[in-house]
Amino acid sequence: MLPDIIRIAIRLILVVAIIVIFSPIQFLIIILRIPGSDILPLIFHKVVLKILGVRVRVSGPLPAPGTLIVSNHVSWLDICTIGSVLPINFVAKADISGWPIFGFLAKLQKTLFIKRDRRSDTANQRNAMQDRLLDGSRLVLFPEGTTGDGTIVFPFKSSLFAAAEVQENDRPIPIQPLSLAFAELSGIPMSRRIRIKYAWIGDVGLLSNMFYVLGSYSFTINLIFHAPTNLVEAGGRKKLAVSAHRQVQNGVANTTVGFTDVEATHTPDAPSELKVAAKPLA
Repeated sequence: MLPDIIRIAIRLILVVAIIVIFSPIQFLIIILRIPGSDILPLIFHKVVLKILGVRVRVSGPLPAPGTLIVSNHVSWLDICTIGSVLPINFVAKADISGWPIFGFLAKLQKTLFIKRDRRSDTANQRNAMQDRLLDGSRLVLFPEGTTGDGTIVFPFKSSLFAAAEVQENDRPIPIQPLSLAFAELSGIPMSRRIRIKYAWIGDVGLLSNMFYVLGSYSFTINLIFHAPTNLVEAGGRKKLAVSAHRQVQNGVANTTVGFTDVEATHTPDAPSELKVAAKPLA
């Protein structure tokens, strides 16, 4: 087995090389409006995860085009994990667009940037999301508004669920809950003590968290896609935010306590949150 420092160095060099190779190609594809701009990011994420030794285990129905996917948020690695499954775009905080490297990469994936703290922009942001969804894009929204420790899922904010209020051909836009769980390390189920080390929360610096992942042994992340629903079936965005949160939390809980069949173990009366400490980002 390689010492941590050598493993970090090799992986870092490979990831940087992949960014250098893929970025200009994707930039030209977007600028020249060449079809297939969603395909290269999919390949990019798969390659990055391969370099990092991350296995993604997927269950449940994959989202159809034009679906709003609502997921819990644990780490920057969530982007690569979800983005490796199928062509997808993300909804992110506006300030990320100005981050060095990461902001540029986010733009290359056609990320939709929003200002969560400006309610006056809510209508414009909702309309921008609706346009993407009606155009057939799969949008991933992290409605917690922060990252959790990988065990607890914070309550979902319902404001941006309004993007799914519009109907296409008299059919509501589908909304699909997604549970993301760091499940195994070298084939062994992760304890909460280990899982929290992979979470980017509280005062943990981005570089510190990245180097921890770069030096890690291989690990598995579970993606559990729950059945899609819509605002009409759920009875409105606030009710949907509550029910989606419950499904996502149960999916994470079932994974982290050792269950593998989420649908078989989930019941409507299951608790919507776990009583564990978690520290949100400021």
